[in-house]
Amino acid sequence: MSCIGTAGHVDHGKSTLVKALTGIDPDRLAEEKERGMTIDLGFAWLKLPSGREVSIVDVPGHESFIKNMLAGVGGIDAALLVVAADEGVMPQTREHLAILDLLGVSSGVVALTKADLVDEEWLELVHEEVEEQLKGTTLANAAIQAVSVYTGRGLPELLSALEKVLREAQDRQNIARPRLPVDRVFTLTGFGTVVTGTLLDGSFKSGQEVEILPQGTRTRIRGIQTHKHQVENVGPGSRAALNLANVARNELERGNVVCQPGQMRSTVLCDVRLHILADAAHPLAHNTQVDFYSGAQEISARVRLLDVDELRPGESGWAQLRLSRAAVVAKRDRFIIRIPSPSMTIGGGEIIDVQARHHRRHQPQVLDGLERLEQGSPEEQVLAALDRRIAGRGTGKSVAGGTFQGRTGYELPEIIRQCNLAEDVTLKVLETLLSEERVRKIGEYWFAQRVWEELAEEAVHLVREQHRHYPLRSGLSKEEWRARLHLAPRMANEVFSVLATEEKLEAVPEGTIQQATGASASSRPGVALPGGLIRVFNFTPRFSEEQQRQIAQIVKRFQENPYTPPERSEVERSIGGEVVSALIEQGRFIKVGTNLLFLREAYEEARERLIVYLQEHGKITVAEARDVLGGSRKYILPLLEQMDALHITRRVGDERVLGQAVLRS
Repeated sequence: MSCIGTAGHVDHGKSTLVKALTGIDPDRLAEEKERGMTIDLGFAWLKLPSGREVSIVDVPGHESFIKNMLAGVGGIDAALLVVAADEGVMPQTREHLAILDLLGVSSGVVALTKADLVDEEWLELVHEEVEEQLKGTTLANAAIQAVSVYTGRGLPELLSALEKVLREAQDRQNIARPRLPVDRVFTLTGFGTVVTGTLLDGSFKSGQEVEILPQGTRTRIRGIQTHKHQVENVGPGSRAALNLANVARNELERGNVVCQPGQMRSTVLCDVRLHILADAAHPLAHNTQVDFYSGAQEISARVRLLDVDELRPGESGWAQLRLSRAAVVAKRDRFIIRIPSPSMTIGGGEIIDVQARHHRRHQPQVLDGLERLEQGSPEEQVLAALDRRIAGRGTGKSVAGGTFQGRTGYELPEIIRQCNLAEDVTLKVLETLLSEERVRKIGEYWFAQRVWEELAEEAVHLVREQHRHYPLRSGLSKEEWRARLHLAPRMANEVFSVLATEEKLEAVPEGTIQQATGASASSRPGVALPGGLIRVFNFTPRFSEEQQRQIAQIVKRFQENPYTPPERSEVERSIGGEVVSALIEQGRFIKVGTNLLFLREAYEEARERLIVYLQEHGKITVAEARDVLGGSRKYILPLLEQMDALHITRRVGDERVLGQAVLRS
């Protein structure tokens, strides 16, 4: 299916011509009929001589309704530019033509309406004027046909010309990413909410689940109509009316986009190639406030020029658009910008990066990256998308120097979104780059090879630095490692898995604190030490000879007084806090309370003796526990409290009984 959009000055007969061609009056509002002037978008359809059915979007020509015109021409395949023969080229003729040119509409036909009101000589002059106006635009080679809706002159020839340009136009690409920019929302009794628009990039079918962006509402297509006929599915280029389930009319508005769930994301910052019209009244300065139009969206935006301080009329440059609210766009989408006051079209361009990061201005690395995204081959586009973190950072510092940050790997759907390529094309490119070792696939994530190498280097470097600064510790917390690499949890797991397979990193085997449960020591379940640590492959903490001598001396003191040992603060003064932490981590010392340590053997023996007492007597007090172990209340009470926390014992008033951890064993 194809879609034709009208364009031209007010009162030049666009709607009248559409009605003559189709038999459908596109002016649907009472106010339009009263004033005899199109105010909002109108819709019609016709069958060309070959039997091909096409849609028509009729746009208002008055300058006050230019935003309505822009909402309708974003998805058209060809333009029907209408110029009245009795008036010739007028201001909105020029503005509409400029908009079509900026949007890249390269197929079209010009209709010289009201040909019955002028003589042939005047008609020839208008014909020449239009030809001159078309020069240098995308419609430079468009056929020009004089017509009259009252006499029927030229209408068959006009239809033939439209059929010819549509036949020669490039077929719409179906990249399996359907999206319907909503240009109209209404309700029908018995049906509910209906949205209309021109379907882009894919197909929809009845019953399909869809998402409405930017609000993220999930719904289902209850039914589809095109040209007032119920259909099961629609493809790219079709004018479609979607009946949506469980969505209220007031939840939607013109500019929303209907798409497949999860396939697109909204954005408030995008990189663009921006062109200023040659006849613009003034240069465009950096940080200018503009109105941004794309699809059916109209959003206020600020223009950040990246390579110059101002763009003069006729010039092009790189820019970032910071939008005042979320927009839904795709790479290669065309857009228009207008100055809000006095309201006028000044330029437009092409979306290059949808999910851009804030760039510093006048940075060669940034500009080179944008050039690659714009002009590169599919291979270069995919690499640029995967390497966009580097292209966008504008820094030459090394990874180990601390500048490494941001997401570094991408799943296939996101790569497709960034490159705007078909899924099969993107996969083929990735597989080719993989065979050439220019990309790396880690789980479901794809990395540019150099990004992966930097990430792997930094991942190992962080752990090596931990070992260098804390040689007695077993490793680095995996969560801290992930956070410092700025990786999402799932990606961090995939990255670690590969580095472990390559024997660069490994998980630290979890030490265990044996819990007394009434079973023999060899069969008791263990409680993992706090951590989730990772280390460089085969790393082992080692004490120096002097540290080993000091440890032996302190252990001897613990053995001599197993239930009245030195306090932790005293031990740390003797052998150092790092050594004490290492001994706790290794399970040689057991921390009890805030300032007590027990030798592991003494701790396990104490628990065993207390459990045996409880099994024989059913309950125990602090005083009785003190008698069983021969220690003081200062040591025994924290030990009992820890046993409570581990559910080995349970406090009942001033006594303890056996807890669930023992009773279940």
